[in-house]
Amino acid sequence: MTDTATQALETAKNLNAFVRDTFRLAGADDGPLAGTDVVVKANIAIKGLPFCGATPALEMVTADESAGTVDRLLAAGATIVAQTNLHELAFGITSANAHHGAVRNPYVPGRMAGGSSGGTAAAIGAGAVSMGLGSDTGGSGRLPAAMCGCVGLRPTAGRYPDDGVLTLSTTLDTVSSMGRITADVAKLDAVLAGEPDMLPALALNGLRLGIAHDPFWSGISAAMDKACSVKLAELEAAGAVPVEFALPGLIELTGENALPLVISESRTFWEPFVRDRLGMTLSDFAETIASVDVRGIFQAIASDEAPGPEVAAGIRETAVPEIRRRIHEAMDDNRLDALVFPTLAEFPPPVDETEMLDLDGEVVPLFDAMTRRELPISMAGIPSLSVPAGLNSDGLPYGLEIVGRTGEDRKLIAIAAAIEERLGRLPAPGGAA
Repeated sequence: MTDTATQALETAKNLNAFVRDTFRLAGADDGPLAGTDVVVKANIAIKGLPFCGATPALEMVTADESAGTVDRLLAAGATIVAQTNLHELAFGITSANAHHGAVRNPYVPGRMAGGSSGGTAAAIGAGAVSMGLGSDTGGSGRLPAAMCGCVGLRPTAGRYPDDGVLTLSTTLDTVSSMGRITADVAKLDAVLAGEPDMLPALALNGLRLGIAHDPFWSGISAAMDKACSVKLAELEAAGAVPVEFALPGLIELTGENALPLVISESRTFWEPFVRDRLGMTLSDFAETIASVDVRGIFQAIASDEAPGPEVAAGIRETAVPEIRRRIHEAMDDNRLDALVFPTLAEFPPPVDETEMLDLDGEVVPLFDAMTRRELPISMAGIPSLSVPAGLNSDGLPYGLEIVGRTGEDRKLIAIAAAIEERLGRLPAPGGAA
């Protein structure tokens, strides 16, 4: 390992990006990722290592087998160098972990890295590695990627192996591919999906980009709207065709169903998991969680009032396909190649402002503001990618989110590559305080 790489790992460590000391777990001698160092979010199993989800409650639980995604990394020749920190048990978007410390932004360490895959995003943004694994339930791969100046792909549901992950929702959860640039994500996605690393030839000229002000450009700050609109104008100048339309009622339909679905499916996973691994009830397990917000969520999951499996089944049968239908129908009717909108509601907040967000004088819950654009995409199970769009005057990264049709992941990555080529790559962080 070079001195530069060692220093970058130390920088990432100082950002609280890791849950334990770094190590080197080498994969096959050759393969498409040979010679590539990667990191893995600590809610994804690596055989023989703690399967902890960044909580002290699971520090003594060791993974018996690696997740399928980890096996594919190692078979492709990657070397895993760290397990990354996250919002405890992946239940949040700030990565303000009460046990391991809040993950800090590699560009401005006084700001948050986002979550829940904040450790992976911060390690990539700091230059410690070029790629890594996160997970995404309601934006947990895309939001931190945008905040830390890297690329985060939420693939089509079922594209990657889903075993060996501490699960919140079998419907919404997926492993997320994250990389410094789009080419890194293209390579990682190919390995995880078991496909050749080839992208379709694609240029911005003539590309039809859907702009749904309702709902995807609403609920954001004026500064974010302006910054992303400037970038959209650059894409239009290169020949992309913005197409305005609306998807009324999508946020409301998602909001009525996402939380009951996650709580019900979380209980289905966690109740037997803590019983079999720890010999505990879910209520007792909740009391061992370090972060107050996550402890409260698990207390709600364990409650007698938590929605039962029949509620989740009903949502999977009705709301999930309806949300997918509405988005696909709008894309087909408008002959769109992708949807485009700001990944973030606002630039990365201060690391300790984890509850509320000031949007141009209106104080709103941070979680709701940041996830309202992400959750419909998660519910639909369609591919979505956040690509870096630029830095604001304070040196804070932000991203454009690009959404494609079911199964068109490689086309989506190709679109991101074309956008990246036009907008340019972000400079490396300068370590501003």
